[in-house]
Amino acid sequence: MISQNQKKLIRSLHKKKFREQHNLFIIEGIRSLQEALNTKSQIKLVVSTEEFSKNNLSLINQLDSSQNKTITKTELNYLSPSKSPSGILAIYKTPQYTKPNWEENIIFLDQVSDPGNMGTILRSACWFGISQVALSDGCIDPFNPKVVRSAMGAHFCLSWMGTIELKDIKNLEIIGADLQGVGIDTMKKIPKNWVLAMGSEAHGLSNDVKAQLDQTITIPKIGIGESLNVGVAMGILLYRLTQ
Repeated sequence: MISQNQKKLIRSLHKKKFREQHNLFIIEGIRSLQEALNTKSQIKLVVSTEEFSKNNLSLINQLDSSQNKTITKTELNYLSPSKSPSGILAIYKTPQYTKPNWEENIIFLDQVSDPGNMGTILRSACWFGISQVALSDGCIDPFNPKVVRSAMGAHFCLSWMGTIELKDIKNLEIIGADLQGVGIDTMKKIPKNWVLAMGSEAHGLSNDVKAQLDQTITIPKIGIGESLNVGVAMGILLYRLTQ
């Protein structure tokens, strides 16, 4: 059983304003929560249904009993930002990222506003060992519940994520993903340290960002189609750049 104040807190975290005010965010789903548990990040509260707890004892047994509260399905449906809750919801402290390291590669996202794309990009970053993600103004909040659900724990593998202007990134070659760029299969030399800038699916990179690029690359089209999904394209480009 949880208190009314706890219910109000959880509901408030659906909104960016209160996530920033409380320095907390929502995690839902088994895989995302397991990734968070693996990192020993700070849990504020976990709520789960009795049915979920019975069917997922290996996960539940990793939680402190004082933090895990049993609630009804009706309560979970009310508290969850998801239309189809998985049966468990956790409140976590927002990771306190360190300052960016200008000697390591960075992904720069230019006004990426789709939560699914943002989450997929964060997962791809972790998969390919990129631990720094820079966000322009206009990007969706990376702690939006839909982003967190799509990222499946990727937030906890990053060493730094924050809002920054591209011009403030130092000593790294800036590579932009653009349809008019050079094919990644023809790149003669990949710089040791780089920033990969990618824009939204609808608008691509802004003119301001394009003006700061050292080079542009693209994924050559073999079949038909107007463009690739941003998350898919990021995965392909990272595979090439990290070889």
